[in-house]
Amino acid sequence: MTQRWQPGDLVVLRELWQGRIWSGRPYTIVEDTPDRLIIYMKAGVRWVRPLRYDGSALHGRERDWTLGEDAWPIETLRIVTPHRFHSVLLLWTEGFGKFLRWYVNLEEPLTRSAIGFDYLDQLLDIEIAPDLSAWNWKDADELEDALSNGLITPQKADLISQEGRSVTEALDMRQPPFDEQWHSWRPNPFWDVPVLPDGWNDLESYPACGGDI
Repeated sequence: MTQRWQPGDLVVLRELWQGRIWSGRPYTIVEDTPDRLIIYMKAGVRWVRPLRYDGSALHGRERDWTLGEDAWPIETLRIVTPHRFHSVLLLWTEGFGKFLRWYVNLEEPLTRSAIGFDYLDQLLDIEIAPDLSAWNWKDADELEDALSNGLITPQKADLISQEGRSVTEALDMRQPPFDEQWHSWRPNPFWDVPVLPDGWNDLESYPACGGDI
């Protein structure tokens, strides 16, 4: 039986690439049920991102990297459906002053770990207008670069694009989560500010468990 997290629990969302940590983000559990996972990342929290060894940011996929700490700039609500190759995110300015947009992150399905969840971003994304009236692909160039450099197969690139098209069809038909008023959601003010715990990046102490959420 899957052990479910409770609302307000602090978890780590780790991204793994080539058996190493690519990024780490502290999140707060909003909902964890067999039907969906909803997690929240507060603006201003510290996270760990991939960098080149000269300290410059990485935006695509490369074969070698180091890690650096940064502050997360926006309020982020992430809605995950088990077995699907994407998450749907809602983004606000810090303090929820303005709802910015919906955002679809195409990715490998999340798996559980002892401290949260693991996944791998698949580079291609979709930006959706706040009122759901329009959408556009994002980072198609990063997917093409990864394909050209042999970091992703043509078959995988096709699957990623197909998943994106399935999400836009759900958007057109106003299927979940696009049929819900998530833009008015707000976190519990009594929740603790999430932080990356000691040892979060130790894959021997906290291995990826495998299996969908």
